[in-house]
Amino acid sequence: MKEIKIEIGNKEYTVKLAESDEDHDKGLQGVTELPENEGMLFIFNEPDEISFYMKDTHIPLDIIFIDEEMNVISVHEGVPESEDLITEQNVMYVLELNKDSGVKEGDELEFKPDNKLKSDKMHVLDAEGNSQMELVGGERIFSRTHTKTLIKFAKKAAITNNDNDYKTLGKRMFKFLQVQSETDPEYVKSKN
Repeated sequence: MKEIKIEIGNKEYTVKLAESDEDHDKGLQGVTELPENEGMLFIFNEPDEISFYMKDTHIPLDIIFIDEEMNVISVHEGVPESEDLITEQNVMYVLELNKDSGVKEGDELEFKPDNKLKSDKMHVLDAEGNSQMELVGGERIFSRTHTKTLIKFAKKAAITNNDNDYKTLGKRMFKFLQVQSETDPEYVKSKN
């Protein structure tokens, strides 16, 4: 099972990535000990009503429901061996950490890039796919809010290397381009 680094609640974790249906079904069942800075992250294809329970899970957990924008919706206590369903709406991610993790509603999930990523550069391409401009850092072609969202989705896609994550990133980008093209341009005057 692939491991990735995340940050949430001002703390870094190394989490196992539950990608397959089998991974989703098993989760942390059978685990008797979980190091403080580790956990498991479940990623779903689209926001949905998601239910979890603790059958065959021997350790107390925080079950953290996270929305599409990577914001914590709620944190629930997972009681060992309980078969009571814990359900939340509009969930895109579920993070399981040790009980009393300190993560709270409103915290943001952030994917941390690893050394395997080839480049932090972004290329602006023309219709034929040729690079017209290379963005290295500090440049912005979208609003700050949209840029922040795109960065989150790009990090996720780069880390998971999942086709659906790249499609989601592409859809967001085209949506933001449409918003941008329908908005009157705003210019900042030079200080000179």
